[in-house]
Amino acid sequence: MKKLMYFLVVISVCAFIYYNYSVGEAANEAVPTDTKGIVTDPFSLSITNCGDSLGSFNGVTAYYNSGGINSCGNRHWSSDGAYSFGFKWQCVEFIRRYYYEALNYKMPNRWGNASDYFIENIPSGSMNTERGLVQYHNGNIMPQINDLLIFQNMAGGLGHVSIVTNVTDSRISTIAQNIGMRCENSLSLDGNQIGGGCSGFLRKESID
Repeated sequence: MKKLMYFLVVISVCAFIYYNYSVGEAANEAVPTDTKGIVTDPFSLSITNCGDSLGSFNGVTAYYNSGGINSCGNRHWSSDGAYSFGFKWQCVEFIRRYYYEALNYKMPNRWGNASDYFIENIPSGSMNTERGLVQYHNGNIMPQINDLLIFQNMAGGLGHVSIVTNVTDSRISTIAQNIGMRCENSLSLDGNQIGGGCSGFLRKESID
């Protein structure tokens, strides 16, 4: 009996030392960043509530949406109350907030679902006046970091939008909200053709 008690005490002490060592090591580590440039949340495995952080890109955080329109509350506004990002925490809310916070840009039109951010009859390289961004059809030119990808045929026609975080010869990395308990995604790139059903993208640039 004494041997058993001694054994249990030793195991408890070892477990205590290991736990505190592990927590201390974790506290000393830098915030984890994957190869796409997205800073990921170290506690993402425990995501349960609306508004839990999933990760960030260029200092702009993507938040968890438990599903459904208005499921996480009403519209999210800029701190001065003058600019609408969209409903918490839909995909549109993130891209509007990203362009506002990371690129210092306000889109002229606040209305519309994700599918409305791409207008089929606007030629590549022309201004999408509803968003004040230059529009490109998928396959016309190479996408680049900060481009706003639009997927018109997702979510039953409501669409989906995301931000490009990295581009290689064969893959595109993106960040978005409302894609479950994660914020990052990877798409194929064949020449200029983006996979995943992408309709095209918008870019913040000036045109002559």
